[in-house]
Amino acid sequence: MDGVERRPGLVVARVLVGLALVAATLWILQPFLVPGVWAAIAAYMTWPVFARARVWTGRPKLTAALVTLFFALLIAIPVGALLVAFATQASVVADRVQEWVAGGAQPPQWVIDTPWLAPRVEELRASPLFGPAAAGEWIARYGQVGSQWAVALGGGIARNVLEFLVSLVVLFALYLDGERIAGHARRLAVVLMPSDDPELVDKVGGIVSAVVFGLLGTALAQGVLAGIGFWIFGVPSAVFFGFVTALFSLVPAGPAIIWLGACVWLWSQGSVGATVGMALWGALLVSSIDNVLRPLLISGPTRIPFMLVFFGVVGGLASLGLIGMFVGPVLLAVGFGLLVEFPTRYRGAAGST
Repeated sequence: MDGVERRPGLVVARVLVGLALVAATLWILQPFLVPGVWAAIAAYMTWPVFARARVWTGRPKLTAALVTLFFALLIAIPVGALLVAFATQASVVADRVQEWVAGGAQPPQWVIDTPWLAPRVEELRASPLFGPAAAGEWIARYGQVGSQWAVALGGGIARNVLEFLVSLVVLFALYLDGERIAGHARRLAVVLMPSDDPELVDKVGGIVSAVVFGLLGTALAQGVLAGIGFWIFGVPSAVFFGFVTALFSLVPAGPAIIWLGACVWLWSQGSVGATVGMALWGALLVSSIDNVLRPLLISGPTRIPFMLVFFGVVGGLASLGLIGMFVGPVLLAVGFGLLVEFPTRYRGAAGST
């Protein structure tokens, strides 16, 4: 019987069937993979809080529900407030643009007061390409594009809300069965990974933890620097926009959107010097610090080479989006660890023979 089960054809058939089952499972779970990864990261990061609360209450299901609700509110309240503020400000900007066009699309006062610039602006306004009528046509044309973009944005928000709800459900399940799932993962890692390290799963968790703290630390630093810059150069609501910058730091080129918007506002107010200063502050400090601070915060506690973390964060972000900032360093760190371990295992095997 053993000989029959070990025939090459039967082994190949079983491997193919196993691979087909894995592929079909991943295909079915594809819509839930990204929310599941986010939920796994959140569960790992908040597990100490959940474990202490579970000991205090003595009721695992109630504790899992309460911690999941707290996490949902922690994410939903700031994001909801930001969306409401964005919608309000967008409505105000649209009304002001309409009033500006209705008033003849007058240039800013500092342009009128500049002797060498005012005549040239008036010449442009007199031409059919840049006059008030052309400005109205331009606004009407791109207003339609903006409305289409708003519809697409609404659809994206609805899709992200659905994924967020899925993540909450997975997070609740991980709180209930996380210890058992972690035990299975450790046993599978020993079998599937070419490594004898029994703490491989824990090391991967440590890398994920370092990436999360690196992202949060970088977001805090960018938000503080941006807020200081807004305060120095006279941008209103510096604290609020510093907080928005911290949130946008998780998005590629997100902080640049905020401080560039501040530059545009300063320029419209006639503050040319403040505009230049804000642009230099944003480019040299706010947007540049993440390229140095984020890899340093991640590579420090994990003892992973700086360049490996840098390539993992940037390459993962370019390849997989925001989730790639977590997956990229983990994959490169695990591969690097296996590569370092290989010569040791080879020498040990050669010595035993």
